Amino acid sequence: MFRISLTCCILFLFFACGNHEDSVQTEVKETVKKTQNTSSNVDSAALTEALPAVTVKGKKGKVLLSCIGNYQLTAIEASVGANGMFDYIKESGVWSATGSAISDGMRESYTINLDKKNISELNGLSIEIDNNLNVRVFVNEEPIIEIPYSENQLLFELKNNGKDYIPLPEKLERSTTFSGFYLYLMASDRLTNRKMNKLDLLDLNTDVALLRYNQKEAQFELNLFQGECCDNSLYIFKK
Repeated sequence: MFRISLTCCILFLFFACGNHEDSVQTEVKETVKKTQNTSSNVDSAALTEALPAVTVKGKKGKVLLSCIGNYQLTAIEASVGANGMFDYIKESGVWSATGSAISDGMRESYTINLDKKNISELNGLSIEIDNNLNVRVFVNEEPIIEIPYSENQLLFELKNNGKDYIPLPEKLERSTTFSGFYLYLMASDRLTNRKMNKLDLLDLNTDVALLRYNQKEAQFELNLFQGECCDNSLYIFKK
């Protein structure tokens, strides 16, 4: 009788341990499966967020897709009147500026002192390309220029033809996108005085704005100039 009871106990323990092992293996498999699903969902969400929210088919879209992100002002080049020139540049996070003019037949340069207000204005100008491939120009996080993505045309808001403005390509029109290594995004003389004054950091009384992407230098260029005269400035933005 004792032997039978002992045998039954051994058999009971054997099956109990076997069932427990199967249960543990099942729980481990379920945990691994849940972890894999969670990882897959995270990777999928990150991938979806990184993809553009528009269908990209043409060359313009592909270029803008490669440009998604933020660009900071790094330099300004300007010419004023008959012979005045200005150069602002940011190197290693520090802004400096110089000017020059012709005097007695010689070009003489001088240093421009920048105060905290000047530095703040220079650092406050930026460009953003979002996942919808829209382009925005910001002044201290306020959107001043907004260009919706359009594959086959630029934002064209000129009263006259491109040939009537000296700094613009002669054949610039609404359907212009690429010319040479430039991608043209906007040409406008309809910005309000308030917006233009915010952009025109050098106070050149500009009234025409041109925005383009320089593929060769991987930089955005905002050209502000006077439509009927001489003053011209080029703002350069890089990542």
